[in-house]
Amino acid sequence: MNDRPRTENTSTADSTGRAPILVVHPSSDLYGADRMLLEAVRELVVVHGDVVVAVPGPGPLVPLLLEAGARVEHVSTLVLEKRFLDPRHWPALVHDTLAGIGPARRMLRRLRPRAVYVSTEVLPLWPLLSRRAGAYSVVHVHEAELEMPGFIRLGLALPVMPANRALVNSECTLGGLVDSVPRLARKSTVVLNGVAAPPGGPRPARERLDGELRILYVGRLSERKGVHLLVEALRLLEERGVPAVLDLVGDVVPGKEWYEHSLRRLIAEAGVTDRVRFRGFHADVWPWMEAADVVVVPPVVTEAFGNTAVEAVLAARPVVVADHTGLREAVRDYGCVVGVDTLAHDAVWQLADAFEQVRADWPRLRAAALADAEEARVRHEPRVFGRKVAQAVAEPWPEAPSVPPARGHAAKEIPA
Repeated sequence: MNDRPRTENTSTADSTGRAPILVVHPSSDLYGADRMLLEAVRELVVVHGDVVVAVPGPGPLVPLLLEAGARVEHVSTLVLEKRFLDPRHWPALVHDTLAGIGPARRMLRRLRPRAVYVSTEVLPLWPLLSRRAGAYSVVHVHEAELEMPGFIRLGLALPVMPANRALVNSECTLGGLVDSVPRLARKSTVVLNGVAAPPGGPRPARERLDGELRILYVGRLSERKGVHLLVEALRLLEERGVPAVLDLVGDVVPGKEWYEHSLRRLIAEAGVTDRVRFRGFHADVWPWMEAADVVVVPPVVTEAFGNTAVEAVLAARPVVVADHTGLREAVRDYGCVVGVDTLAHDAVWQLADAFEQVRADWPRLRAAALADAEEARVRHEPRVFGRKVAQAVAEPWPEAPSVPPARGHAAKEIPA
């Protein structure tokens, strides 16, 4: 376990004498929540100056955090994972809990931060320890988990209670949080995810769909994300005489390589080996979006939000998306979206029908995608997202901007 600083600058205050802002994050990767964290840190550095980010270890996120002007430290701590639902892993849960308390308390004593921004609710130790250390605590909730039993959702919500403030990424997430603990409505604020547009703006999709329909999936290769449904849908398209190829940009969660093995078996059994291409993880998704005709986001569980769906709109590409929970919220009002109920028993047929609809209605969808890209750019400007997070963390200090009162279930909205 290593809670030593990663940078040479180990002072506990900046040049103004103010204590630092501590940011705690469970990953050093560059997936959706990691990118959100990076945008928040960039603005926190601008607003507050000295920002320390605690992550579990090295990864592609770390150099970007250093480039943003933050200090980075490696700290092991408890991260709530779905494996802990299995009683066989409860000893590991107890071990990680006890092992994570010491490094967290030592860091808080050493840095004496004036505020702690906990980037996700799956870091349950930090809100309570931060409050006990006298720091202002803000927790960002990214998961809805509506399919989970009520007692599990309650278990995820309760660690948020000690925080001074909770930020949530969608109305869907807010609803799940407040249903579990109604009192959290008073301290919760909806902040839509900031999603960066492609550099230089989007490039229009090709005018005519000559040849194969180019389908793109971006994200983790996991059963929850519904990637296996795409293989079956591709087989149906083949049977219908609709030529199509599928690019999978992403990789599996370490330890769950079994899913990729089962996916490759399914591809072989479906007879579409030459139609599915595993591209691996790429931090820069825009070249893949640009090469695609349509992007698909087919999860079979609750999604609190849909960064990839928004990225597809920003890239001016039609998107076939699961029409439920936070995904519906993320892409509502866009004309380039074709919705599919991936929770239904006939989800595979719906996906195949949706891809055929994209081909049949291509001129309209292509034009709508171009128009929608500009609206999405304004709605999800990353700096606006980061500024709202920074303002939430700044709330206790006189220079913090005023925040309007709560409006019903939607809680508060921080001005841009």
